[in-house]
Amino acid sequence: MKKIILFSLAAVFLFASCSKDKNTTTTRDTQNPSTRQAPNNNQTTQQTNSGMLSHEVKSVGSAEKKDEFVDFSWQENGKEMKLSDFKGKVILLNFWATWCGPCKRELPSLSQLSVDLKDKNFKLIGVSVDQDQGAVESYLSANNLSYTVLHEPSQLVGKYMQVTGQNQDVIPQTYIIDKNGKVVETIIGSREKDDFLKIINKYL
Repeated sequence: MKKIILFSLAAVFLFASCSKDKNTTTTRDTQNPSTRQAPNNNQTTQQTNSGMLSHEVKSVGSAEKKDEFVDFSWQENGKEMKLSDFKGKVILLNFWATWCGPCKRELPSLSQLSVDLKDKNFKLIGVSVDQDQGAVESYLSANNLSYTVLHEPSQLVGKYMQVTGQNQDVIPQTYIIDKNGKVVETIIGSREKDDFLKIINKYL
């Protein structure tokens, strides 16, 4: 019975995440799920008239102490922002990509979560790991998200994996950072809004 339960949990995890490498995706509908080809999103996309909907990460700090948040900066509405600006709030940091089905399935839940907690000491930030920022712009043009979306495909997610000891190279990856700047929860795979809320409420 124990083996059956463990197998079932593994199947659920496989269904709920993608390999962080765009060329592979992790699903449960193939015999060798780790080598299934992901869709090609290298098509050219146009910038919307209102400007870029996502913000490029400009700098990434060092991964120094275990479970301590890694700071990074970006430009938003002409102003330099840093993750450390939100110290004192509970932060949900979600890494995702446009080619990852489980990532996209949880985005509406995250968007609603951001709305529901807008009057709390809470900040939600999404970070796309797409190589092509144009794919992110195209997706955001068609899907209205209520929170800040950044783009950083190369090093940021790796820094968070380093400080937390997370060794599963998949997305979505979600990190909960408490009001003191400690990474207190690591969530691998997609979740529903109530699942996130149950975890966040422990730290608000």
